Amino acid sequence: MPFIAGDFCCSHSACVLLDVNASYSASTWELIPHVTQVSTTETANTPKLVTSSTNGREVGACGTVASVGTLAIACHSGSSQPGILCINRLYRIRWSEECDNIWDDVAGSAIANNLAGLHFEATIRITSVPIDFNIKGNSILEFSYGFDVVEWITQPPCQAQELTA
Repeated sequence: MPFIAGDFCCSHSACVLLDVNASYSASTWELIPHVTQVSTTETANTPKLVTSSTNGREVGACGTVASVGTLAIACHSGSSQPGILCINRLYRIRWSEECDNIWDDVAGSAIANNLAGLHFEATIRITSVPIDFNIKGNSILEFSYGFDVVEWITQPPCQAQELTA
């Protein structure tokens, strides 16, 4: 069956949660207002090997997978922010294309069980903290954090599969 392009998913109801409990003994989630982007990249390290059985040709071998990402938060006055996230500190984040999958607007809290729809959750370590302040554009501050994924709690479906040779 040929590949058929699907619809673009442009969600205006996406959201990101941050676990603000440093001890992680009990989760205390807060909805981060004004997240402008969250993205992750999975990169496989596939070293090339040459053996006598390959007749001098390189063959890819399974290697480690690096998971990195960015989290961009725009600062708006009159709205609480999580504060500046600290470099080298661990945080737990959860995000979804539909906020209703992970956040209960009525209760004002994270949905603890039976998470629905496409959602992701990970423990991350902040690795870079560039602050973008576009003076000429008369724009807002944007904190664009780089991070490493330390542990996937709910990861993308195809990355959850085992490595194959």
